[in-house]
Amino acid sequence: MKGGMKIMKKETKKNKVLVFSVLSLFAITLVAAIGYYAIFSATFTVNPAVITSGDLVFEGDYYGGQEISGGEITITNNAPSDRIINISDNSEGTGVNVSYVGTLELSQKNLDTWTLEGETKTINYTVVGETFVVSGIPDEYTLIYYPNLVSGWYAGISTDVTVLNNGVNTIGDLPDTSIDVGDDYCNNTYNPNATQCVGAKLWLILGDETIALAKLDNWSMADTLFETELIQYNSGGIITLSPRASLTITPIYDIGAYESGDYNITTTVA
Repeated sequence: MKGGMKIMKKETKKNKVLVFSVLSLFAITLVAAIGYYAIFSATFTVNPAVITSGDLVFEGDYYGGQEISGGEITITNNAPSDRIINISDNSEGTGVNVSYVGTLELSQKNLDTWTLEGETKTINYTVVGETFVVSGIPDEYTLIYYPNLVSGWYAGISTDVTVLNNGVNTIGDLPDTSIDVGDDYCNNTYNPNATQCVGAKLWLILGDETIALAKLDNWSMADTLFETELIQYNSGGIITLSPRASLTITPIYDIGAYESGDYNITTTVA
């Protein structure tokens, strides 16, 4: 009996060791199995929202006192939302004043459907620069800036608009957000091909300033040339590009009369 008891005790001890070993292995397996609740993974490609194309390098030999035009640069917003860009350069203190000029085509429109038809004219205007300069206004026309008023009314009388002239114009940034709230330009069905939805409207009204403003007051606008796209001017270089919209600018380098030597002007679009 004693011997049997000893044997049983030994077997019981071995069984306990075996059970403990199995339980330990099960616990380790269980911990490994519930170490996390879920796993997430993401793989994607990020494309640049804003790209530039055109004559990105411009070189030449010039003289002090010259004003020279660089190559056209097109800035495109490929993103599905507005992008605010900053056009700047390193020209400060160099003796070379730089501005950036855009081109606007104006066209007659059917006043019922607002579709383009009839005569067209083209003007040049400053996009970024110390002053807002316009060139190319035909002699027989008056150019105006036409705001959509904060009051909710469309500008319709001569006191609501700003007359612009060839050369330097004393005006702030365009659009003038203190009075101009714009409209739903890209979705109001009147501008089916528009991509730039933020900006100012420039119109060419046939006649001198007196005749042009009288036509505006009476809404006698059949021979008016309206904007084909919205424009922006910002002295600090801040421009809003709508989704899929492009802006083409030409750098203008105004070299000081007494300048000489090598100059490297770099423009940044940020």
